[in-house]
Amino acid sequence: MYFIRQKIHWEAILGQIGLLLHVPAVMAALTLVIALIFKEDYAYLPFGSLAVSGIAIGQLFYRLSKKAERPHLWDAMIIAGLGWLLCSFTVAIPIYWIAQFLVSQGNPSELLIVFSQPTNALFEAFSGFTSTGLTMMQGEGFLPYTLQWWRSFLEWVGGLGLVVFILALTHLNKEGYQLYYAEARSEQMSKNITGTAHWIWGLYSAFTSLSLLLFLFGGMPFWEALNHALTVISTGGFTLTNSSFEPYSTTLQIMALFMMLLGAISFGIHYRVIREGHFSVFWKSAQIKLLFILAIGGGLLLILLDLWNKTDLGWMHPYFQWISALTTCGFSSTGLEYFSPMAKLFLIMGMFIGGTTGSTAGGIKLRRLLYIVAGVFLRIVTMTRSKENQITEDYQEVSTSQEEPPGIDLPPTEKSERLFTAGVLFTLWTSTLFFGWFLILRWTPKGGALNALFDVTSAMSNVGLSSGLLTPDFSTIGKWVFMFLMWVGRLEIIPVLILLLTLPMIFKRRQHHGK
Repeated sequence: MYFIRQKIHWEAILGQIGLLLHVPAVMAALTLVIALIFKEDYAYLPFGSLAVSGIAIGQLFYRLSKKAERPHLWDAMIIAGLGWLLCSFTVAIPIYWIAQFLVSQGNPSELLIVFSQPTNALFEAFSGFTSTGLTMMQGEGFLPYTLQWWRSFLEWVGGLGLVVFILALTHLNKEGYQLYYAEARSEQMSKNITGTAHWIWGLYSAFTSLSLLLFLFGGMPFWEALNHALTVISTGGFTLTNSSFEPYSTTLQIMALFMMLLGAISFGIHYRVIREGHFSVFWKSAQIKLLFILAIGGGLLLILLDLWNKTDLGWMHPYFQWISALTTCGFSSTGLEYFSPMAKLFLIMGMFIGGTTGSTAGGIKLRRLLYIVAGVFLRIVTMTRSKENQITEDYQEVSTSQEEPPGIDLPPTEKSERLFTAGVLFTLWTSTLFFGWFLILRWTPKGGALNALFDVTSAMSNVGLSSGLLTPDFSTIGKWVFMFLMWVGRLEIIPVLILLLTLPMIFKRRQHHGK
């Protein structure tokens, strides 16, 4: 097989991971400003240490590999998978450190006691950095201001991606585009990858500012508006309240709906509309048309399910939950315990689908769904147009011992390649999802299979909505399964799969050299 013979440039990988380690370091340095403003002096050492050590280690890795060969795409996949994993571990340090310190000083806060457990702190960091938004706690508003900000900041940076952040500050060329592609992005807005990264960050910052202004205009307090501006455009879902967006007015909820949809639209489409003035893209793009069809039609269907099941949720709660699920934002306007099993299953479908490719949304993505549907129709048309006698001939010629089904070798055209890629990723995605569900059922109460599927889909699609299954008392192994699903879902499986395939290759080569 090809991947067994693949040469891996470890020095180049080390250097690029060194660059990625600068991201949590810079984030920690900026968070020190929040600690200074709110005079939370116990946060100086954790964030200061992370800033200094992150830059020092990152620079060391980068400089040690300056003469390394240029990484290829396989290397870029390993960099993305390993870089996201290491950075997620790194950003958990301040959460655990601050919680441990305050608890040791006699602070009896239940939230801090939860985060003083390493696995819980790591879970929150993974959930934030992958812009998932799943949390095991209630009462985020009682956390120290630095940790409130840190959770929101993690989602804001993670929602766009580590690689895009690095590309905006460096001048990587070919290897930069490979990393960009490895982080599940492909849209181009400039002749070089650095220019594309600048445009993405510019649009992202502008939409974040728009979110802040809208929330302030709607009457939300500044600190809450700032944090929610970071988590809504990143389709992250962390909030500062005990019950997400339930305490806010209908006006603020509608503003949140608008920003969720904006975050679920590709930055490439935003660029064409804002920079090039191609407003027609909104009714010409198949992805955008499907997004709005699902947003309107799915919302209406969920409202009808509410009426049918007589759960009396009104119109706003079902619609808000549907848009939150479809855009993978994870905000909620009411508890999911009020939704019927049918409604929960429908929300699972929305979370599975997700937003457009090139956006901050998770899920399988609308473009791939369109390719899969197109592939099904193409196959039906191809089969039905064949002549009956030709079908009979083909059937007689095919041996029953044939290892692969006829037609698996698609013609080498771009269209067939995209259809095939979408099908492969869909298969990997659903297989991983159901395997995760199978594992989580081990720690699920009797009769809670649907809730387990709901939370597993939420984790893998980086949504954040929860049925209530996840609590601080949930199994430690189960929490690690959820963290794995968040990591796999954020990188869309392939980089993680390549990283996992690479590990046995290293072991085999070491055994071979040992002999």
